[in-house]
Amino acid sequence: MIFDEPVYRKRIELLRKNMIEKDVELVLIGPGANFFYFSGLDVESMERLTLLILEQDRVTIFCPKLMEEQVREESWVNNIVTYGDHENPYNKVSKLIKGNKKIQVEGTLPYFHLYRLEQEIDDRFTFDDEIFSRIRIQKDIQELKAIGDAVKRSEDSLIASISSISEGITERAFSRILENEFFNHGLDGIAFPTIVSFGKNSAMPHHSPDSTKLKKGDSIVIDYGGKYKGYSSDSTRTFFLGNPPEKMRKIFEITVSANVQTRDAVNDQTTYAGMDRIARSIISDKGYGEFFIHRLGHGLGIMVHEEPYLIPQNTDPVIKNSVFTIEPGIYVENLGGVRIEDTNYFDGKKCKSFNTMKRDFEIL
Repeated sequence: MIFDEPVYRKRIELLRKNMIEKDVELVLIGPGANFFYFSGLDVESMERLTLLILEQDRVTIFCPKLMEEQVREESWVNNIVTYGDHENPYNKVSKLIKGNKKIQVEGTLPYFHLYRLEQEIDDRFTFDDEIFSRIRIQKDIQELKAIGDAVKRSEDSLIASISSISEGITERAFSRILENEFFNHGLDGIAFPTIVSFGKNSAMPHHSPDSTKLKKGDSIVIDYGGKYKGYSSDSTRTFFLGNPPEKMRKIFEITVSANVQTRDAVNDQTTYAGMDRIARSIISDKGYGEFFIHRLGHGLGIMVHEEPYLIPQNTDPVIKNSVFTIEPGIYVENLGGVRIEDTNYFDGKKCKSFNTMKRDFEIL
């Protein structure tokens, strides 16, 4: 359990209010981000059924017997119902929650569990994950601190790794060096597989590191993030080995400008769509609009990608203490790409970056 029990109880009460608004009597949550958020317990979704069961007057963890001690040690929930491998867990759940209840099932529950639950439970299931995301978008103080620490430790890891970058190193080799540094700087592990792309490969936003060797004049895009206390960081920096083509220098300056100016423009009237529009207009005005081929950013917390998304369709005003990336990029096929990404939060008045690592044009 990462935080103290009152933190989780407060989250449960917010969820119960949402349940009343949605006319939901009972919620079933499978292992994953929401399970961790409300229970403090981080478990995988496997073939054995595990559920967090929330009612207005009770919170229960339903799990295989072999998990019982783990639940007692790592969660604040003390109402634990277990089953053995010889039992039918789906039938046992149906008896546990029997009655005419309006049941909300979290959308990430694997279908092979959901299908078998539906065979045992007559009550009607509904699916609407907004009941969870409305709470998780607005981060509490403990979450902001964990994300800030994740960003700081991840940046320190990159700084410690940069000296390893030299002509001839492969993308895959550098990604391993950086990820090893995560552990040296106290991170729990990677938040996502590190993206390292050299030269022409950097024109692919989600290129997987391979055996490509670094050459003079190449751009170096490093998209990286670590996990700390269950929370993620996500940052990208672009460097160059030797002098790049003048066009790449220009692209770099435009991308940095889009990153910084968008963050500086945010106030309490700004929408997430508005942020995307600001960055896109800066890049388009310089003639590179067609080369900015993805959304401006995404929410971040327990998951690397979660609400809110910085897309033209998201017209919600920016929410206080929401955490999101701002990551403009320009990608030119057969030349290379540049992306500058920070993890940010909105404090109610301004958008602030957790990142302290500079965004300057840098030749290694």
